[in-house]
Order: sequence, then C-alpha cells, then structure tokens
Amino acid sequence: MGSSADQAIDDLLERYLGLVDQYTKLRAELAAVQQSVFQHLARANFTSDRGVRYGRDQYDERMQASRRVAIARATETEAPTFAVTEEQQQQQQPVPEAVVETEEKPQDKSSEDAGDNPAPSPSPARNPIRWFGVLVPQALRDAQSQSVRAVEELIPRLVSVEAEMARAEIEVRRARKRRAKAISGGTRQEATNEPQSVSASS
Repeated sequence: MGSSADQAIDDLLERYLGLVDQYTKLRAELAAVQQSVFQHLARANFTSDRGVRYGRDQYDERMQASRRVAIARATETEAPTFAVTEEQQQQQQPVPEAVVETEEKPQDKSSEDAGDNPAPSPSPARNPIRWFGVLVPQALRDAQSQSVRAVEELIPRLVSVEAEMARAEIEVRRARKRRAKAISGGTRQEATNEPQSVSASS
C-alpha cells in the first residue's frame, strides 16, 4: 500500500513540475512579447509625423471590446480552460444620410420581397488601428500584432496552466492525506494484534 501511494504522489509531483516548467516558459515569452510591444510603440511615436503620439489619449467613445473570454468549467478530472475569441459586432455601423437617400430608391422592391423584419447580418468589429489614420507606421502595426498574440495565445495558455497547477496541488495534498491515513490505520492494526499474540503465548 505504501509503495503504490508513494508512486501516485511521485507521478503527481512529476506532473506538477512539468506544469511549473510550462508556466515559467510562458511567463518569459509573455514578458518578451510585452517588451517588443513597447519597443514598437516607442518606435512608432518616434517616427510619427506632425507630433502625433499613439496611445490611450486617442481613445474615444468608439472603444469597445474586440475579444471575449470563453471559460470551460472545471470537472472532477479536469481543470478549467480559458480561451479568447474575436468578438463579432452584431449591430451594423450607421450609414450616413446622404448614402441612405441615394440607396433607398433602388431598394424599395427588394425590401418588400424580403419582408418587414430582415435579420441583420453580423459584421466584424472595426480595426481600432484605423482610429489613428489610414497610413499608420509599420511599427504600430507590429505592436498591434504582438498585442493580439499575447491576448489570444499566451495569456489564455498561461491562465489555463495556472489552473492546472492549482488542481495538481490539491491532488497532491489529497494523496498525502490518504497515505497518512493508510499508515496510521496500519500501525493501529499492528498495535491491536500485539496483545493477542502475547496472551496466546502465555
């Protein structure tokens, strides 16, 4: 019993150490990506024209979440997993009045055939880099791509590994408690058997 319990604990600890190694590598990779983002952003601000600076000062009411977090709930055998997906904008962008007036006439017949309440087709969320203009520096695009990689790939993996580490720690504690109970139960059984053997010999 002791050898099997020890082997189970050793397997859990080996798995935990593997998760620690993954976590350490992901943290280092995330730090490198964040450093690259700040370097690209500084390069874009250094090469910008007309004193334009790229940062949070350019944000306005158009700021919306373009990514959503999807969480798979934990089960008895698996830890929760996290994923980041791109948000699809359900509401269409408002069309200027001048465009509406020129497009209403040819669409009268088709709108009657389509029905009173046509379902709007989802349109992808706008790229926030367009807020800074059309001809943005390549360094700013590189900073955006690195940020997207960090949000969509590295951070979900990092959080998922951290959840697995927490679950592995719980399993190790439970295995150690089961081993301690088995050892204490065995010693008690030996203690109860010793007086019987002595009385029988006497």
